[in-house]
Amino acid sequence: MKPSSYTFVVIPDHDGRKKQFNLSRKITFLILFALTTTMITFGLSLIYLAPRVLGFNEMKKEYNSLVSERIKVVNLYNELERLKEVDRMVQQALGTDMIESKDGNKGLVKSKYSKPIDLDLIFNIPSILPVEGVLTQKMVEKFDDFSNQHLGIDIAVPEQSPILASASGQVIFSGMTENLGNLVVLFHGNEYFTYYGHNASIEAKLHEFVNIGDTIARSGNTGESSGPHLHFEIWKNGEAINPLTYFPNYNKLNMSVE
Repeated sequence: MKPSSYTFVVIPDHDGRKKQFNLSRKITFLILFALTTTMITFGLSLIYLAPRVLGFNEMKKEYNSLVSERIKVVNLYNELERLKEVDRMVQQALGTDMIESKDGNKGLVKSKYSKPIDLDLIFNIPSILPVEGVLTQKMVEKFDDFSNQHLGIDIAVPEQSPILASASGQVIFSGMTENLGNLVVLFHGNEYFTYYGHNASIEAKLHEFVNIGDTIARSGNTGESSGPHLHFEIWKNGEAINPLTYFPNYNKLNMSVE
């Protein structure tokens, strides 16, 4: 005859009173079934997830390596742009940028592609991070829905963090706007512009020339903003460029919602 209940006795390892309690046969088997199921599920989950955790770690390592390589490529690109400017400057100084006249007259004339040399342009390509922080919003360019466009990136930082000029240039706007709050816009030559929005305060004055790495503002929460952060844009030839193309290392601390 099968027992209708089971008695469990708990005996302490010190001089204490032992405890006992009774459980019905049905409840005992339910508890044993639950424990067994939990252990089996845990074991299977471990077997299933362990390779994926290892795979994730490998992917993360590979991703970090790719980001590192991307940073090197961007730095090389920026250096190449500077070298191009230097090369053009040298050619113009030596007269080797001249071409043969096509109007029948003998002699050399200036190439129609020649333009005045500005030494500052060598240093005026966005090259340094304007601020260290966490990426909370990527660039979103929607040609069918302009109201939801986001032509830059958002970087969350503590309020009053120094905002640095990403490249040398001239301040062409410095003031309050409805959307981006306290906004600084720099013109860097070579058709480059950078925007720095939502600042608590602005330190760069209108028409002032700033050097790369100069503090131009302090981060804040002005304008249409949900928290202290920097809104950062890069423009070239009248088109917005994804700042992550220049600064992929922001992806290392990416908390943006896709």
